[in-house]
Amino acid sequence: MSVRIAIVSSPRCGNMWLRRLLVALYGLVERSAFTPDEVDWDVLPERCALQLHWRRTPELRALLDRHDCSVVVLARHPLDVLVSILHFAQHEPATDRWLGGEAGSEALLRGADPTSQAFAAYAKSPRARALLSVTPEWWEHADACVRYESLVADPAGELSRIVDALGTPTIVSTAEAVESVRFERLRQEAPNQHFWQGRVGLWQELVPTLVALEIAETYPGMRRFGYSVGVDDATALARWRAAAVPVHRQLARAS
Repeated sequence: MSVRIAIVSSPRCGNMWLRRLLVALYGLVERSAFTPDEVDWDVLPERCALQLHWRRTPELRALLDRHDCSVVVLARHPLDVLVSILHFAQHEPATDRWLGGEAGSEALLRGADPTSQAFAAYAKSPRARALLSVTPEWWEHADACVRYESLVADPAGELSRIVDALGTPTIVSTAEAVESVRFERLRQEAPNQHFWQGRVGLWQELVPTLVALEIAETYPGMRRFGYSVGVDDATALARWRAAAVPVHRQLARAS
């Protein structure tokens, strides 16, 4: 039975990890490319997992439809993506080929750190916005959508959701697939630091708060995916009310 799955998302969202999980789950051949033109569509295996970071163009959509590729999209907190790009760019020069080099490269990040002006400038640049635009462009047009945070918390459960969405029989259980693709092992096998921390919310530990807030202003659509930098309105209001209690009432409570 033919099973073709295209993982089309922004870079550093956990794409390769998900690809390996789907390969184990369905018994697929792996394929990846920087551009659609690099894919040999005419000899695409009947059972394969194809990974691309590419905008939702009519040309790519037509190719995926023509070759019966189901589309799976990953979302991840933009600041975690940017921190992961920062780290990966220190070890992998080929990031310059993402999106065919649209709007620049990661040259600005070489030797930078999360507290540097270079990182802040890159994070607000057209290049970063282009890379982070891939997931939102595909999100509402995919056969299955996954949040990286949910995949980390419950990989077997998220795989089950994908299986249900695609409606294609697997060759092993989701639990078996997860067990065979341990993140720790993947980290050891990657020579270019492709598998780094595998954690959620790393930006909160590494990016200064003011820098994070400044970067977040560049991505007003963050909340579309439930992501934020500061606290939500309800939490902020509750904290204000608690802080605004008159001093004499606080003393009365203490006594």
